[in-house]
Amino acid sequence: MATEHPAKSEKIAKEIRQVKLSNSDKLLFSKYEVIAEAIAREFGSGCEVVLHSLENMAESVIKIYNGHVTGRSVGSPITDLALKILEQSINSDSNIVGPYYSYTANGKPLKSVTVLIRNDRNKPIGFLCINFDLSMPFIDILKTFINSNGTSQEAGEHFVTDVAELVRSALKEEWENVMRIEGLSRSERHRTLILGLDRRGVFGIKGAVEHAAKELGVTKFTIYKYLREIRRAEP
Repeated sequence: MATEHPAKSEKIAKEIRQVKLSNSDKLLFSKYEVIAEAIAREFGSGCEVVLHSLENMAESVIKIYNGHVTGRSVGSPITDLALKILEQSINSDSNIVGPYYSYTANGKPLKSVTVLIRNDRNKPIGFLCINFDLSMPFIDILKTFINSNGTSQEAGEHFVTDVAELVRSALKEEWENVMRIEGLSRSERHRTLILGLDRRGVFGIKGAVEHAAKELGVTKFTIYKYLREIRRAEP
């Protein structure tokens, strides 16, 4: 959590019955681990993401990314603030607390959000905590969002608002690929375009066939014909 002090509130701790994680609970935590890592990757070294388990509050931290922000590591205990957040979350209708502000033991200001993790029986079993270091120089924050060293992966994702736009965008890219191939007839170009869209998974979206047909100036039955040919040719 956002403070570094071990839990001191015995009263709150007694009110919270520690849980024994079931196999399904552990599976749920493994899914949250992926989410935690994704958040840490997205927001960089100034964003600490912590996964707490209530099974053993003396060693509640079971996964942590960018732990240098608060100086913690796997096996660190739950904090007094965490217990207060837990009580607050349990007593409210929301499983999300924050954003709220606090300081680390060495005085770094943090902006934090905590998500209460409940299992399939609606029982609290842990937290996902996101703590952002507000003392981090702004230029360093910007650097985390800029691929300046070429190590990050680049992908040409297009954020479309409807299926028609998605089909047009995908067709545009596939058309650029098709135009590099010489000697194709009109029907061969269409078949190659349909193959490209099919490989992208576009035709798994409701309405995509109709929009593709409209863009290509053919009927939807022609699209289905090409798709059948593609399916038959698959090994």
